[in-house]
Order: sequence, then C-alpha cells, then structure tokens
Amino acid sequence: MIFWKIDDETIRCLINKDEISNLGYDLKTISEDADQMEAFLETIVQSSRDYIDWHTENGIQNYMARALPADQYLITISCTFQDEIIDRNLDQIRRMTEAFRARISEKRLEEIEALSGEEKEKAFAELSRDLYEVCSGDVSDKDREDKDQTDRDQPVATKTPETAGGSRQESRRLPDRKLVFQNLDDLIGFAGMLQKHTLYTSSLYKSADQYILLVQFDKCRKDSDAVSFILAAEEYGGECSPVHYDRAYMLEHGTRLLEDNALEILASI
Repeated sequence: MIFWKIDDETIRCLINKDEISNLGYDLKTISEDADQMEAFLETIVQSSRDYIDWHTENGIQNYMARALPADQYLITISCTFQDEIIDRNLDQIRRMTEAFRARISEKRLEEIEALSGEEKEKAFAELSRDLYEVCSGDVSDKDREDKDQTDRDQPVATKTPETAGGSRQESRRLPDRKLVFQNLDDLIGFAGMLQKHTLYTSSLYKSADQYILLVQFDKCRKDSDAVSFILAAEEYGGECSPVHYDRAYMLEHGTRLLEDNALEILASI
C-alpha cells in the first residue's frame, strides 16, 4: 500500500488486489456489502496511522474509490464533516474566481487580439497556460509557494514486506511506471497535452509493435499529479503497470528510441 496526505483530515491510498486479499477482504464482497466496506476502510485508516499523522477523531465521513490499471485501486478517505468540505470548496471557488478575473482580464484579451503572427501565438499560449492553472486550482504564484510549505500532498509512505513486520519504514514517491502504447500517434498526443511541470524523466523503447515509456516520478511536485498523469495516459490508450524489468532487459528485447527526456521531445512534435 502507498499512502499520502491530502490535508489534516484526508488521505489517499493506492492499493492492489492482492493487498486487499492479504488484509482478509474479498473485492466483490466489499463492493456489495456496506458493512464490509466500512470495515475495510477502517482497516486502511488503522494501517495509515503507522505512516501518516492525520486527524481521524470525526470518523470516516466520506470516501471515493477508483479502479486503475493493473488491478490497482485509488481510495480517498476523509474524516471532514460535509459542511466543512463545502465551505472549503466555496472558498477555493472564490479564490479561483478572483484569480481568473486578475489573469484573464478583458484588457488582456483585447491586447492579444491586437497582435499578429508569432507574438499572438506566444501570448495566446501564455493565456491558455494561465487559464489551465486557474482551473487546476493554482490561483497564484504565492499560493503555490505556500502550498509547498504545508502538509498537503506529503511524500508517500510505502508499506513494503519489511515495513509490514515493523522492522523499517520508508518514505518515497510513487514508484516508476511502465506505459505501453499500441499507437505512436496516441503517445505523441498524450505528451502534447502535458504541462511543462509534468514532463517527468522518461525513456522510450519499442518492442515488437508496442511503444513502451518508462516514467520516473522523482521530480514530481505532488503525488496527486503523478496519479493524474497515469489517469490521463490511460485516457490516451496507454496501459499502465509497475516496472518489472530494467533498462537492460528492454535493450535486449527491444530498441531504445529516446533516453531520459522522451516526454519533452514527444511534446515538441
């Protein structure tokens, strides 16, 4: 299991099918039985306390589960009362509205309309980036700096066979992932929609008729960004799974096309 903290009363857990079975739960049963689901979520909460310091006094107020590739599941658990969640969301909407008015003003739109050629393209690209950041919740440079100094999206705590016995505990980002694309155009389209801060260290290989992207999340700003990256890749046809073999294996059974900055190069095509 991999845990990370969203805020003082909310965590996320990345868990696979085998780990669910090892905890003594059946996937089909917990999806159909509310009591079993409640017990399963409580088990996750208890396990998380070995790795994350968060407030659970209110009990589990809500949760959300999403299936990912390779029999993995992303589970968000919150102990925040619903009224507080709504108040926080309203505050975020208020800040996003203020940021939108500040960044995407009518004056700025008129100035871009008055440009032409390369200058107009560049100005429009900057406008699109600002719009994307506002819609993503990054409402100002100051807010992003403040967020980096808070407890939101803390480094992932990973429960390995060694930590399960209590002998050691390790904090790390999401492990490397393998993305398999059947079509190069789909891969290029995926890379082209990424923002600059999500162009993680990556290498591209070709094996048979498949294009295989090995991605490292060592430069990831937030663990939630890595999960969003994986979900976006899936939408573009990429099949995501853990890396079960190293680069030497790929070189032996395939052809290396791009090294380390594969995503950056593909995004520029």
